Amino acid sequence: MSGQGSFENPYEDYTSTPQNNILNDPRNGISDVLQKKISNFKATKLQILTTKLQRDVFCDGTVYTGSAGLALYYTYNSLANKNEPCHDALQATLEYLDILNLKGRRISFLCGDAGPLAIATVISYKLGTRRSNSLPDYKELGQRLMQLISILEDSPDEVLYGKSGYLFALLFTNKHISGKEVIPSYHIEKVINSIISSGKRLSLHMKADSPLLWQWHDKVYLGAAHGMAGILYVLLQARNYIKGNDLRAFVKPTIDWLLGSRFQTGNFPSSLGSSSGDRLVQWCHGAPGFVSLCLAAYQAFDDEKYLKIANQCGEVIWQRGLCTKGYSLCHGVSGNAYAFLQLYQATKKPIHLYRACCFMEWCAVERPGTELHRPDRPASLFEGLLGRIFLAEDITRPIDSKFPAFCL
Repeated sequence: MSGQGSFENPYEDYTSTPQNNILNDPRNGISDVLQKKISNFKATKLQILTTKLQRDVFCDGTVYTGSAGLALYYTYNSLANKNEPCHDALQATLEYLDILNLKGRRISFLCGDAGPLAIATVISYKLGTRRSNSLPDYKELGQRLMQLISILEDSPDEVLYGKSGYLFALLFTNKHISGKEVIPSYHIEKVINSIISSGKRLSLHMKADSPLLWQWHDKVYLGAAHGMAGILYVLLQARNYIKGNDLRAFVKPTIDWLLGSRFQTGNFPSSLGSSSGDRLVQWCHGAPGFVSLCLAAYQAFDDEKYLKIANQCGEVIWQRGLCTKGYSLCHGVSGNAYAFLQLYQATKKPIHLYRACCFMEWCAVERPGTELHRPDRPASLFEGLLGRIFLAEDITRPIDSKFPAFCL
């Protein structure tokens, strides 16, 4: 092991000469050899997921650990054909969505009702007149999604359970139903204003140097899942709905303050004043979750410093990102591979695609002893096998890949 929490990286780093049939000749995609291996991996694992692990798929109805994660996978695959979505696949997706028994207690895309409702809204719209009578019209589903705002002020601000996760669901719905504003601007702005107001209040209360500050369970978390990096990233994805003054006077200086919390290694603490040290290099806590934020900040503010920090995070992930916890999206190697895909999209440099492929290979081969913590939900999107299947799908079209349920 290279340090607490990660294995030593056994892969040679990228060079411009061909390496083990990983990239194609133009260096803008994977090789035919790797494509075949990944296709076999994906087909085999999907078969296991939908047969042997079927019961675990339906452990709950959420995107994070349950059946809606598989619904999201099939939805993305159907929408990948930009000319004409596959209606049969979209129809089949519905068996993984349980929108009749939603409790209305949690608001987020990943762990709440907003995820299944947003996915169902998009499917209903795409099916059009071909939808079955059991699936409500997309406008009705959109209304149900909007009604979740009734629990907005009782919800935390973070991505997994809170308002930022709800905001993502609203953005997801509007993105995939282009040309129709299913979720009106005023509704999205109300959610954004609630998140920003909450950040202002805590900052004032704590007399913080950052103009915005959020906490979860009485801790100021910094990472993507429960913390500030995730909240700020979703806000940047919604920046067209944010007043220019709020963006410049509050969001940007908060990002700058947050990025100032880096360790000398280039990694980030899990929370403000954390005593756990420089241990975690995973999407939920640590450098991988900051890549999305830095690249979005680079795009929003046209400042090279954000791209530089994103690249430095990439170096941390390459050195320390083969997590001992296993292969998951949330706290494992699959999630870390997505950071390289995002860097590749931003820079078009083949080194990042190559590194993503190495991490994909690590996840696919499953060498003995490389998963020291078995996932609680072995089939799930964010903890289990489905996250690897998603990565295997995305790495075949790297320029269009999106970290599931986090990147629009």
